[in-house]
Amino acid sequence: MSAKMSKGTFQRFTLLYLIGQFPEGVRSSFRLQKVLYYATRDVDPKPFTFKHTQYGQYSWVASASLEVMLEGSLIQRKELAGERMGAHWLPGEMLDPEGVAQAYQQAFPPLAEAIRNSVEEYGYLRQDELDTRVHADPVLAEVPPGEVLHSETPDDTVETLLSEDHSEDLELALAPRLLSIMTRFARVVEETDFDDSKVQTIDSLV
Repeated sequence: MSAKMSKGTFQRFTLLYLIGQFPEGVRSSFRLQKVLYYATRDVDPKPFTFKHTQYGQYSWVASASLEVMLEGSLIQRKELAGERMGAHWLPGEMLDPEGVAQAYQQAFPPLAEAIRNSVEEYGYLRQDELDTRVHADPVLAEVPPGEVLHSETPDDTVETLLSEDHSEDLELALAPRLLSIMTRFARVVEETDFDDSKVQTIDSLV
């Protein structure tokens, strides 16, 4: 039996899958945005709204989702000195990219395939080639600056091919508030000096 997933989880799940398709991470936010645009342009349900901006196709919601995921340690961002839009996006250190990939492919097969195809076609182009390709997009040429190129699903939930239990596990695992709390707790534990001699073991309590 299939189950539904909240749109927010669907959005974060999609970004995780896309980033995971780059073995060494996505080099630049510009590249991430363009690969995401082409991956989701012709497939439903669409996770993000894209608009025509001075940099071409851009999703403000995707950008905001990345920040939420970064705060929850789902992903990492490193700086690329001397490169355009110098953010290097990588999966979080505690994630299992292979497990994420398998779950996404099971949940959204057509979208997973579209993302893989977009990564293959656009993901490793030189910056000047990528610029040329994205600005030659016929949809971009037809839509005035500032207007919507394509819209995310209006529904609060999306259908998946996952079981209810699997979908619920992902909702919990990708919940931004919980992730933020867990990350902060882990930092506190890591930065706190404990006196092991004062910690009672289970044996001492029996």
